[in-house]
Amino acid sequence: MAKIDQTLSALLESSLENITNRTSQPVEILGKEKHVDDLCAHFVWNNGQQSVFLCPKAVEKGAVFSDVEEALKNHPELAEKLETLTKNDADDVYSQQIAPLAEDSIVLFIPRKMCQKREFLLDVELSDPERAALMKVFVIIDDDASAVVTLNMHSRGTNNTNLFVGQFYCSVGKNAHLVLNEVQDFGGQTVCVRRKQTIVQDGSDFHWNICELGGTKSYDSLDVCLNGENSSAIVYGLYFPVKDQQMHIETRQDHLVPHTYSNLYYKGALADKAKASWEGMIYVDPKATKTDGYQKNENLMLSDDAEVFAKPGLEIIMDDVKCSHGTTITNIDDDQIFYLTSRGIPEREAEKLVIRGFFDTILNLVTYSPIRGKLQNKIDSKMQEGE
Repeated sequence: MAKIDQTLSALLESSLENITNRTSQPVEILGKEKHVDDLCAHFVWNNGQQSVFLCPKAVEKGAVFSDVEEALKNHPELAEKLETLTKNDADDVYSQQIAPLAEDSIVLFIPRKMCQKREFLLDVELSDPERAALMKVFVIIDDDASAVVTLNMHSRGTNNTNLFVGQFYCSVGKNAHLVLNEVQDFGGQTVCVRRKQTIVQDGSDFHWNICELGGTKSYDSLDVCLNGENSSAIVYGLYFPVKDQQMHIETRQDHLVPHTYSNLYYKGALADKAKASWEGMIYVDPKATKTDGYQKNENLMLSDDAEVFAKPGLEIIMDDVKCSHGTTITNIDDDQIFYLTSRGIPEREAEKLVIRGFFDTILNLVTYSPIRGKLQNKIDSKMQEGE
């Protein structure tokens, strides 16, 4: 961890030297005529320009999607919830590095018993030269509520020097349900550093779908804390670095009480001279009996020059649990290629089909179809880059 601490410090320091534009404009409230019909809410951060639309019916029910200052002015009761989510920042290596940099804070609050099928979309576009996005994002789902949230971080066809520093806090209340889609598809010269923490309470379930595709260097740390009995968390992720991209991912599943379930499954493909690492940990508290935890990481090597490091881990301090982990590092299956080419498919196209199939189990879980389609196109274009 000390090595990561030093690496992050040097990376952030060098990246900030190249950044001249960090400030954002006040949030503009959009009318109904500008929103997308299949979305309940849409918050846009576009190179510092901020705007938001929130469905009037959701507002009537008490939903909040705004910057933190505006949210606390209208809903001071949220202050305690925000304080609870940030109380451990001082003890966390990643948070110590990136929390002081945050300049924009966004909060999405879904009130008690509100069940919304239409999605809440947070769009972050980072494209302008020498621009940074430095933000904290809070997603709070109250008791007995349910929601689908998509965080779409992207650039618009650029290789400009950019920096994204993000701290994400998520709280899933008692008997609540949250599906969170997270996409990182920044431009080729963007440095991306994120720290993400989720707390899941009694009887709740949390499903997190993560897609890592962009940037030149990416550091991603996530922690799912199962803090209530009969709570569950499923985390599915994919990453696909090509050329000289570098991606580092740390995951942690904390089981703090009895009768909790977690399942983490990451799949990565690497081409050219790309590098990736994944380090996972399942922690089981001494009082967390009847825990069921699992983690797996699969890697598909598309180049002899690519490098990957995978390290699963378990920290279990009692006996009455069920926990396991696994990791694989393989090349494309020759039998699959032979099967496809024997049916008239050219070898290179056969390889692409195998790669698509490798990612489909995770990509198909992304609930917002326009973004899912763009992700598939991006994976196809990255396969072209790797040729």
